[in-house]
Amino acid sequence: MTVKAALGTQAAATRFLNVGGKASVAGTDDSAEMACATDMAETAPIVFHLVYEDAAGNVSQRIVTVRKIETGPSGPLLLCFCHLRQRARRFSLDRVLEVFDVSTGQVHGDPTSFFLSHPLLAIAESHEDRAIRLCADDLTILTVVGAADGRFDPDEQDQLLIHVFDRYEDGALDEDLLRGRLSLLTPDYASFFNSLSRVRPEDGRLLRRSLRRMVDADGQIDPAELVFVETIEARLDGTR
Repeated sequence: MTVKAALGTQAAATRFLNVGGKASVAGTDDSAEMACATDMAETAPIVFHLVYEDAAGNVSQRIVTVRKIETGPSGPLLLCFCHLRQRARRFSLDRVLEVFDVSTGQVHGDPTSFFLSHPLLAIAESHEDRAIRLCADDLTILTVVGAADGRFDPDEQDQLLIHVFDRYEDGALDEDLLRGRLSLLTPDYASFFNSLSRVRPEDGRLLRRSLRRMVDADGQIDPAELVFVETIEARLDGTR
């Protein structure tokens, strides 16, 4: 395994020289968001060459040994040993511009799809992730309705949480973690109509109940908001 890791690093280093010269453009130290709390032991022989753009827009080339993928607040993260820095580093997957897979010799221009489908790096989906995925369309609709009057009150945010707890039955949910994930939702009207078209009839009853709760949540019945909900209910019934 150690020999395989060394050969992988060597292959990535060869490409590194071919595409970028003898030195990475990452002249300064990495940003704080890329640092890991502790260095990781050299064990997994999964070596890649990355082209990476950090939060400040600096593009660098890295040879990394990927340990695992984790879900962060803003999306998946690669936890790696960086051979340039000789330290553990964290890379936001959505900022990886290109990945060279040394095991196959292939270059992948869609790193997110490549890593998330990699059989050795699959993310263990948490209950909170599964719950939000299950309720994604409902949450989009409820969020747009809640913000229809120009604000999204804490009581309306609570209704999102209640809806997820009502629908999800596969395991215990961490309320604080779930609340934090829900606070990041910012759907637009295009996603709203797409979600509305995907709601299944068997899920409509619970969504209708949550829609009514959302309207009542702030203690004020807004006639325009009520008409909006009635229009949504009619769409769910297939009458409009």
